[in-house]
Amino acid sequence: MKNIIIATAALGIMGGFASAAHADDDDRRRCGNVPVADWMSEADLRNRIAPLGLEIRDIDIDDGCYEVEARNKDGRRMEIKFHPQSGEQVWIDGDD
Repeated sequence: MKNIIIATAALGIMGGFASAAHADDDDRRRCGNVPVADWMSEADLRNRIAPLGLEIRDIDIDDGCYEVEARNKDGRRMEIKFHPQSGEQVWIDGDD
């Protein structure tokens, strides 16, 4: 839980918004229906989240969001969803 708080604080510095919401409908509302042509590139997303110090394992698309599977510096698994156009965090889950 401590690692989730640390990652959330780091994202707050980047202008991200942390949320504990877990419902798919909430994710869709936060990410919206952004046309794929308006999405930031995967490389731009990687650059935006690089300061968090996460080891990115995979980047997928889920519910209109970028979904990043990563490990924090302690090796704990994290799953974070980002808005595809702004790169803002919309959802986070991690191993306790």
